[in-house]
Amino acid sequence: MKKVVTAPEVDLKLRTLGPDEVQRIRAWFDHLANWDGDPFVRENSHALAGVPGVRVFRTSTDIRIFFTMEGDTITVLDVARKQAIIATAAH
Repeated sequence: MKKVVTAPEVDLKLRTLGPDEVQRIRAWFDHLANWDGDPFVRENSHALAGVPGVRVFRTSTDIRIFFTMEGDTITVLDVARKQAIIATAAH
């Protein structure tokens, strides 16, 4: 199992969400922690173009998790909905 830590910005974002959504996102963090044993996580995590060392995990929902991995530690840098990413990219 990997250790999953969250950046302060992620902690702040999670405080603005409802309890059900936070629970779903934390469940995805648990999947990330099981990186070595969860083929779904590995197959749906890709290097982020133009940002060395950063990967994006495309969950089976509209949530995207941006993270880095160093040794046995996964650091979650951001969590966003697919629609928000598309809207931001369009501007």
